[in-house]
Amino acid sequence: MKRLLAILLIVALFFGFAGISQADPGSDELIVLQSTGEMVVRIQLRLRELGYFNFKPTGNFANMTQKSTIKFQRLQQDSSGAAIMADGTVGEQTKSILFSMVAKRAPIDASIPFGKPLQGTPEKTGKLVPWNEVKSMLQINSDYTITDFNTGKSWNMAFTGGENHAEMECKNALDAAEYKKAFGNEYNYSKRPVLVEINGTHIAASLQGFPHGEDTVSGNDMDGHACLFFEGSLSHVSSLPDVEHMNHIYTAAGR
Repeated sequence: MKRLLAILLIVALFFGFAGISQADPGSDELIVLQSTGEMVVRIQLRLRELGYFNFKPTGNFANMTQKSTIKFQRLQQDSSGAAIMADGTVGEQTKSILFSMVAKRAPIDASIPFGKPLQGTPEKTGKLVPWNEVKSMLQINSDYTITDFNTGKSWNMAFTGGENHAEMECKNALDAAEYKKAFGNEYNYSKRPVLVEINGTHIAASLQGFPHGEDTVSGNDMDGHACLFFEGSLSHVSSLPDVEHMNHIYTAAGR
């Protein structure tokens, strides 16, 4: 209960207390099939964050983006609880929900294997350290030991950048195999509580299980980077908090 209240307080402080609000979605342009531009890139990135779009952003609102948009719309509701129109276009209503904290994530297919849950007492817990402090501690292209909180298994990942949160890549195929094993031997959009060792301190964090986006390390059997969240980290698009990541961070801290 204390952890839930803490998470809700952080979200409330971030957005204010004037009801449900959202990050500014930018242009009020209606996005339709074959639309192009920066707003389409933002839509694709946000759909990918929520698990509806599993491709690299192109800036072109083509068939796959439209299908992903329809999948998203079918699971969303307006402020009265009514289903929104699933027409595959992104107008004011869809955009305001997409770039908000109330956007519902895509369900993870039941056939996807999840990593092992926590059994017994964890070997260690991590320290809660705000992202702005962690960011100053991390060195580009330096390796850090990641330990899965639930199983105690570890592997190494390199910090390759990131403004709102850390972008991490495994240095080699052996590390990538351990990373994948933690998520059930298959890359997927689930998230797990982890500990990150930085300068001898274990810091509570949450790691996503699906590599995506920019890829700077070659030959590591990992196409893209993994998002690693610390306390206060925000999403790629519109700088939104991620409640799932926040919950895992508190778990890794023993809260």
